[in-house]
Amino acid sequence: MSNEQPTPPPVEEEEEPEAVINAQNAMRLLLGVLAVWTFFSGLALIFFHGNAGATIGGGEGAAAQRLLGVHLLVLTPIYTLIALYPKRYRMFLWVPYAAQGGVVAVTLFDIVTGKRDFLDGALPLIVASIFLVLLVYVWQAARRPEPAAGVLPESVERSESEELPDAAEEPEAAEQPAGSDDSEPA
Repeated sequence: MSNEQPTPPPVEEEEEPEAVINAQNAMRLLLGVLAVWTFFSGLALIFFHGNAGATIGGGEGAAAQRLLGVHLLVLTPIYTLIALYPKRYRMFLWVPYAAQGGVVAVTLFDIVTGKRDFLDGALPLIVASIFLVLLVYVWQAARRPEPAAGVLPESVERSESEELPDAAEEPEAAEQPAGSDDSEPA
């Protein structure tokens, strides 16, 4: 009979699934989609202003629609540059938040005060709200702290300490006399 006790099987903890896309790539993708949407909205307002009233929420006049279309086309390269080179153009990262927040605020204000019917302002309000919520969500996801390098979870530290051999299992430790010169001071 031996005094060895069977070691319990290792406890398998459920690992969190790895993210399919990280927050930086999600922000780039979102800004790319926003650039495409802005580009086509701007083109529609400039060249098809008679039929593009839905993009801004109603017919505000051909000149006003063309002016807004030009401004949207100016935003398109800014969004594209932020998406392609986020570190270089990080000082412009506030622009998509301000633009979408402004569209939501102005459109919602016009609907609430009765200056615009809900059906006229629904498309720009819904699209800008979706972009704004996604921008804020991705921004918050990017701010989550990641575990520090070199810090092991508690369960890994515990399992490594349990795997250390006992002094009785090492034949060298049992065979050395207590007063020999080869022993290291503890």
